[in-house]
Amino acid sequence: MARSDVAGVVVAAAAAIALAAFGIVRGTWSVGGSDSSCYALTAMAMAEGRLQPVSAFAAEAPWPNAPLTLAPGGFIPSPVRADAASPICAPGMAVLMAPMAMLLGRDAIFWLVPLSAIVLVMACFFIARQVSGATAGVIAAVLIASSPIVLYQVVQPMNDVLTAALWMAAFALAMHRQHFASGLLAGVAILVRPNLAPLMLAIAASPLVLQRARAWRAIAVTFAAAIPGVLAMFALNGALYGGAFASGYGDANRLFSASNIDDNLVNFGGTLLQTQYLVPVIGLAAPTLFTGSARRLSVWLIAAALTVIAIYALYQPYPEWWYIRFLLPAIALLLALTGAVMVHAASRARMGGLVPIAAVVLAILGIRTAADRQAFDLQALEGRYRTTAQIVSERLPPDAVLITVWQSGSVRFHADREAVMWDSMDPAWLDRAVAWLSSRGRPPYLLFERREEGEFRSRFRDHSEYGALDWPPRIDINRQVRIYDPGDRARYLAGEAYATDNIRPR
Repeated sequence: MARSDVAGVVVAAAAAIALAAFGIVRGTWSVGGSDSSCYALTAMAMAEGRLQPVSAFAAEAPWPNAPLTLAPGGFIPSPVRADAASPICAPGMAVLMAPMAMLLGRDAIFWLVPLSAIVLVMACFFIARQVSGATAGVIAAVLIASSPIVLYQVVQPMNDVLTAALWMAAFALAMHRQHFASGLLAGVAILVRPNLAPLMLAIAASPLVLQRARAWRAIAVTFAAAIPGVLAMFALNGALYGGAFASGYGDANRLFSASNIDDNLVNFGGTLLQTQYLVPVIGLAAPTLFTGSARRLSVWLIAAALTVIAIYALYQPYPEWWYIRFLLPAIALLLALTGAVMVHAASRARMGGLVPIAAVVLAILGIRTAADRQAFDLQALEGRYRTTAQIVSERLPPDAVLITVWQSGSVRFHADREAVMWDSMDPAWLDRAVAWLSSRGRPPYLLFERREEGEFRSRFRDHSEYGALDWPPRIDINRQVRIYDPGDRARYLAGEAYATDNIRPR
């Protein structure tokens, strides 16, 4: 390996390790929203020898739609088991998390995304290096490591960075003629995010792009290596949803529609401009600058990136900027080509010394944009989930049941407490559900984020004695989360005074 290549690997590795360190140090280390709950709770169930979370009283709970109320955020009632909940998300990330949890404990699952970030950055390096040399690889590594959406997602236990890392590694291996390993990773990537399965065609086409002898044999090897991942997906779908092609998201025709294209192009285009400054678009110029094998590689990678964009152009639109995370595989491929284009164009103009300066400037802009978009604040913002679960674990009985919504995943994962979703409960059944749980030795508590209390009152005030929340909470956590004991209401209305435990954690 040439000295410049060694130096390039060192710099790229430094960028990769820095990104992973950011993901670890600034990571949320919390299960809270529906996506993180989906992955984490499924992983823990798998680590314990099950495929999905189960409820101890799902089969006997008397209220209507009990399985729906016992499915935490990110889950649906299992179509297969009456006592279980099936993840909405694809189970592939949980499959990779489960061995980590089994061997090192539940918090080990939070290492998967930062470790994936190392793979993502290094794969970008090797792809760009193959197109235009080690300097191009370094630029690509720096650009992806400082991308605002990568910085935003690397601190969260979600599958976007993992998905991009798997596909980018598959492309990098394919470019280096490691077709079996490339196909194997592509199969795992499909297991993690099945809707990107069309990228498998691009991976399989690599022997033709590289003009390999016996290309069809290499294509067969690639497809064969992907088969275990695809079969695992079908098997898990059957066990979780009752059919090989079923999923937790429901009808694909509802999620994907040509009517979504305009909204998605506006949303994604605007976000690319605001957060990436259209830097990935520079990579589209690669076929006009390169010749020979570099041009073929460029066309191939652009076709793969456009495939990702086309898939999500059809997907249900979301206006929030962070949904550009869906496009991370495309962004990574285009940033790899952007690094190659920058180096090649600057060399032809004899301005090669400007490329590192431009990369540093773009990296600083990316980091500042990520900070403006709260990537550095997510640990504090999401930390309430873990803090609340810790207090539940310490202050409430071990057999307590939390009637909640937003914190349903966190109390199950971090506190090992059952959760009942009040937004799925028939309003006329709240009082009877509280009484039934109490009679079974499962003391119920109402747990709300402050924003939920108004909605709870509106839903239950006219149907339940507890619906008005007209007694003081037992615990108030940072003025963000409040926990009510239904048993306190009668005491309070009878004139018995008690103090709310106001907890102000750092």
